[in-house]
Amino acid sequence: MELSLIQYVILFVLVGFAGFVDSIAGGGGLITIPTYISLGVPSELILGTNKCVSTTGGTMAIFRYLKSKSINLHVMVYGVIAGIIGSYTGAYFSKFLDNQKMVYLLIILVPVILYLNYKRSKIKPDQVNDLTKKQMIARIALIGLVIGCYDGFFGPGTGTFLIISISIFLHMEMVKASPNARIINFSSNISAFIYFIFKGAIAWKIASVAIFGSLLGNYLGSGHVIKGNTKVVSIIFNLVLIALLLKSFFDLYHS
Repeated sequence: MELSLIQYVILFVLVGFAGFVDSIAGGGGLITIPTYISLGVPSELILGTNKCVSTTGGTMAIFRYLKSKSINLHVMVYGVIAGIIGSYTGAYFSKFLDNQKMVYLLIILVPVILYLNYKRSKIKPDQVNDLTKKQMIARIALIGLVIGCYDGFFGPGTGTFLIISISIFLHMEMVKASPNARIINFSSNISAFIYFIFKGAIAWKIASVAIFGSLLGNYLGSGHVIKGNTKVVSIIFNLVLIALLLKSFFDLYHS
């Protein structure tokens, strides 16, 4: 499929913003999926293209988080392994999705993410670091498996689900939960990405442009997390979600 120059610019900007938001609060897929749908990307290529772009762009955030030692690798490695298994399983079942089903899922997910994002800002664990290493490993493995499966099947909101789950069940402050959630999300993306490569379900021409936007967005967003400047992004994120919800209703009405 061919896009105009203006469409490529729009693609770059929106995917870049999605990478920026995703590296901080998760939920970038709630921006990219509707973007691909509105640009006319075939339904069988949307999820694969999205995984390709988010995985490649996410390497930038992961690199910066690892460099700043913001990730607890000794515990998160178990979530990574579980996330890979769950994601590959979920990717297999993604073949049952089409564009209209994606719109329905977005309409359901956006209000849920809005609510969870609000709750996330209010979370203040009573006791931080009060769990044993075995307890943390068991909990992160279960989180990785369940949310990884969802990530492979559909994906939007995965980062936000992970951040909230890690904060609640591992008693971790939000600013610390975000980088740790990112590496699990990244690993599950890789697993699904490999599946979609072998399936031939990636629009490479579109992905080649979107990747650069995602890299830039992830670079800028991860810098904000490392510095702790996330409040403004949360506000922008909520506004984008509301806009996407309205657009999803519009698309459903005209479908």
